[in-house]
Amino acid sequence: MRITSARVTASEVARKAGVSQAAVSLVLSRNPKARFAEETRARIIQAAAELGYRPNLVARALVNRRSFALGVLVPALGDPVYAAIVSGAKRVASETGYALLLAEATADDHVAQLRALADRQIDGVIIAGVIAASLPAEELAALNVVIINQPSNQFSTLAEDSIRAGATAAEHFLGLGHSRLAFIGPASASHVFRHRERGYAQVVRASGVELRSDYWQRADANVAGGFSAMRTLLALHERPTAVFCANDLSALGAHKACTAAGVQLGHDISLLGCDDIEIGTLVTPELSTIHTPLGELGARAVRDLLSQADIPRVVPAAKTLPVKLVIRGTTGRPAVSPPGA
Repeated sequence: MRITSARVTASEVARKAGVSQAAVSLVLSRNPKARFAEETRARIIQAAAELGYRPNLVARALVNRRSFALGVLVPALGDPVYAAIVSGAKRVASETGYALLLAEATADDHVAQLRALADRQIDGVIIAGVIAASLPAEELAALNVVIINQPSNQFSTLAEDSIRAGATAAEHFLGLGHSRLAFIGPASASHVFRHRERGYAQVVRASGVELRSDYWQRADANVAGGFSAMRTLLALHERPTAVFCANDLSALGAHKACTAAGVQLGHDISLLGCDDIEIGTLVTPELSTIHTPLGELGARAVRDLLSQADIPRVVPAAKTLPVKLVIRGTTGRPAVSPPGA
């Protein structure tokens, strides 16, 4: 690779590759209208690499009237769910020559964070975990927007099949022969959590199994919430034999409570989470869960934003992605005489 203090130009790349400057610009900008033979495309890319060519993004932005930057608005960058969504978005953004600007939006500053992104002339914004209805409608209307895991009549949405996630959990437990089914989850306005609970309850109710109020525990959707709720279930005279948690973080708290109490998961009590975050494989036994397509939600959100940038006033679309059961070590058939019976 040539080392130089001066920026290599597209003209130099064109001379080395034996093509026109226009061809270089089309290929290296990943322009969908660039129709060249693979040999020509490879020659241009190799010449650019050998010369150390870096595109002038400012000039590119001026020509295309784009910033080549996308915003992502989430409530907690440290949450593994949002980290997975961001990771999927980043992969596709990088492949298409876009930068990703991340904003962590709390309840107190979510409007300010949206405005900070908009001030950077982003080409679109992905909203995940932040209630879109709480953001200024006039400011959202000025942007290309994709909303993840919440409904909207105005903007394109992408969502996991949350109802199916809950239904799958109930079907798994019932199929194993469980009849004392419990649930741990927040009393939340979150579309995802409400629908996971609804899908679970619908299948349990349809099976004829009783939905006992003492088996339905309200707790924050985090490790501490799951730990506390599971301790309450374990203290019951008649314990449940199967517990579905609204997300993996609360399931990991429940896992910790069972371990501390000497309860054998997968035998004494079956435990199922939802999301399939990596941490669930780091405990013993590994957490059974419902896999939700977090990375794919982020990846598709970027693709949808780029489609909106190419076709202004695109009709908002709602897409739902499938979920699947992942059986590991925390679920199994109920014991003949479970502890606490």
